[in-house]
Amino acid sequence: MPEHLFPDVESHLIDTNLFIRFERHATIDLLERAVTEHDIVLSVPQRVYAELTPESYPYEQPPVDDAIESGWVQVLDEVDYSNPVVSATMDMIRQYISAATGRPEHTIEQADAEVGGAAATLLENGHTDSIAIYTNDQAASRGIERALSQHSHEDHVQLIKAFEFADTVENRYQFSG
Repeated sequence: MPEHLFPDVESHLIDTNLFIRFERHATIDLLERAVTEHDIVLSVPQRVYAELTPESYPYEQPPVDDAIESGWVQVLDEVDYSNPVVSATMDMIRQYISAATGRPEHTIEQADAEVGGAAATLLENGHTDSIAIYTNDQAASRGIERALSQHSHEDHVQLIKAFEFADTVENRYQFSG
């Protein structure tokens, strides 16, 4: 198990699949412990938040809303579509996902591209100098990596495999006090 649970970056951006993974395993409390113990706030793009708060939800309040109220998750401002680097990044991500999966580009979920767009927005606007992106979507991950490297951000971004990270958190915190 790695000594450092979280990479040494300024910002931590999550995709829908990380939070849902913890929800399905009923281990959101372990994610909260890990995040708060390391004094980290997880950032969620607007469209990812929308995916985590569907109209029909089995809980009175979605767990992401509890996390926001507790202060360990924040919803980011809208992606800066007017920035040409941001819009080009999102276009490249959709194109890459389309090519990798054989799906028409117009059917690619907007949230997949928005994770990369949010990272580009944070980096381009100077809100962060380094960012970790947690996703388990391989096509999106590769698309994000390629798109951000096209704009010289490759040294500022670390891609984290969300399910491996979740397994590490659960193994580390499951039986600790």
